Amino acid sequence: MEILPEVKLRVRISSSDAHYAGNLVDGAHIMQLFGDVATELTIRYDGDEGLLRAYNDVEFLEPVHGGDFLEVIGKIISVGNTSRKIIFEAFKIISPASNPEHESACDVLTPPILVAKAVGTAVVTKDKQRKKHENEEPSEEEILEDFKKIKSGEASRMGQKSSS
Repeated sequence: MEILPEVKLRVRISSSDAHYAGNLVDGAHIMQLFGDVATELTIRYDGDEGLLRAYNDVEFLEPVHGGDFLEVIGKIISVGNTSRKIIFEAFKIISPASNPEHESACDVLTPPILVAKAVGTAVVTKDKQRKKHENEEPSEEEILEDFKKIKSGEASRMGQKSSS
């Protein structure tokens, strides 16, 4: 059974990322982080950046502000011929403390707060997939090439080179 990759990205949200009053960050910024995670996942799985093609479901659950630290997690949960279904979660793990006496004070959030989640589909075309996986069926071209090698004596039927 193949183990599908999972990646984590930790970032501090800058106050310059805030888009709205109250130092609030827009959801598009989190979507960009989800895209970065998808890119790393397809690189790890296929050896290519691929393309995040669609989101099936996106939920913004809690506000994110400048100064927050986020941990964004993505995991490939299913693999098709060219598609990779990915689940994403973004957690707030550190947040600035509201303490006027200590302006630089921050709190580690235990447990972390789930701020956004999504399901998406990334695509890596066959010609860009550089890694083989144990659950993949060989292509018709690979089967024909193997048959030619067996027929010519270059390889045995068990995939070993012949000793002749």
